[in-house]
Amino acid sequence: MVKSRISSKGQITLPKRVREVLGLGLGEEVVFEIRGAEVLLKPWRKVPLEALRGRLKSEVPFPGEAEERRVREGAWAREK
Repeated sequence: MVKSRISSKGQITLPKRVREVLGLGLGEEVVFEIRGAEVLLKPWRKVPLEALRGRLKSEVPFPGEAEERRVREGAWAREK
């Protein structure tokens, strides 16, 4: 069990062990899920759009998808 104290401003510090287990780094966000008299703390991870590709059943590209890919690839090539 790991514990922390609530400050006068209602804030807590996440102990190092909790941050390590959840893989949390500086500036990352967490969410609190209230379950009756308990609260579950979870990392808030945004899923990159590319990770969702192929999950829709339609094979029709989204409007502007080809142009977006061309611009993104051009920007990536300029960074090299």
